[in-house]
Amino acid sequence: MKSLKSSQILVLSFVLLLVTFSIPQAFPYAFAQTNLHCSDGQVLVYRIISEKYACLNPPSADKWYKSGIAEPVEQISVEAKPHPEKMISAAPIPDAAIGPAIDFSKGYLVEEIKDGLYWVTDGAYNTIFLVTAQGVIVVDAPPSIGQNYLNAIAEVTELPITHVIYSHTHRDHIGAASMFPSDAVIIAHQETASQLEQRNDPNRPVPTVTFEEKYTLEIGNQVLELEYHGPIHEPGNIFIYAPQQKVLMLVDIVFPGWTPFKDLAMAEDVPAFIVAHDIILEYDFDTYVGGHLTRLGTSQDVVIQKEYFQDIQENAALANQQVDFMAIAQEVGFENPWLIFQIYADTITQQCTDATVPDWIDRLAGVDLFTYDHCWKISESQRID
Repeated sequence: MKSLKSSQILVLSFVLLLVTFSIPQAFPYAFAQTNLHCSDGQVLVYRIISEKYACLNPPSADKWYKSGIAEPVEQISVEAKPHPEKMISAAPIPDAAIGPAIDFSKGYLVEEIKDGLYWVTDGAYNTIFLVTAQGVIVVDAPPSIGQNYLNAIAEVTELPITHVIYSHTHRDHIGAASMFPSDAVIIAHQETASQLEQRNDPNRPVPTVTFEEKYTLEIGNQVLELEYHGPIHEPGNIFIYAPQQKVLMLVDIVFPGWTPFKDLAMAEDVPAFIVAHDIILEYDFDTYVGGHLTRLGTSQDVVIQKEYFQDIQENAALANQQVDFMAIAQEVGFENPWLIFQIYADTITQQCTDATVPDWIDRLAGVDLFTYDHCWKISESQRID
């Protein structure tokens, strides 16, 4: 009997770290074979964007063809069939993701939500401001909106900006904050203040008022309640609630009508991101502001996104159980551990994606683009968190 090489021992030592679920007998994806064949009753498709193959049942395959995210493939040698050129394409946008029309010659839309609370959007980013008897409270300062934020406020009132609230530190949401008056009070969570002190970015002035758990800003008859429920997106991201208007703003968590940006919108804490949907639904709100894309949301949008991620969790867990790490290692060889891990993780991610996308392609925009990334993030979290 041959002794194991050091690289083989290294691979085997990682098995306990990577594989925390029961391992089945079969490896569901052919990754190093020259022929790809599906089980009886399934068809082989080529996923255009990811340049990968998948076996689907005919109804799912038809839906993928109509959506433009896959092409039919004859079950012939992969080597004999050249890959089509990678295409920049996407599935049609569902009606539920379409927001109000924006005059792009103007560059923004401003509308009153209720009782002096307005939202501003450029079609990709959105935020809110609240008009009080003494002045204007602004939330965030997305650079993509930039000067148009001030133009939008000027359409509504001549009152000065007195307070600025940061939802979190990220530059794409507060990177234009230096345009606000230097004497405006800047309010944020203490974690946000600490991070901004370290970054020393003149475009993101350091907050002048901070809090740990809760902060209520009350000016005249207008009230905003700020709360921190942990590092859902990043340390310091806060819930911003207007009780009189029943409006809740939480940035980079729920994207009404759309799937979040890749990797759960770059969330730093996967379990907290999942739980955040339940925390959101504990609030009494009619309107949800997510900070991104085309429209305002409601509690139903939160429920829909929660269901989407529940499906991903279930599909990722099943893939973690079914994909056979040792079968991959034996097929690939033990010389390059990272190659084994890459194929192992990619196979799990692809199986999760293929199981999720067909059920959601008509419900949320962008699932064809970012479900793969969400599956990767969640499946990895299931293995290590």
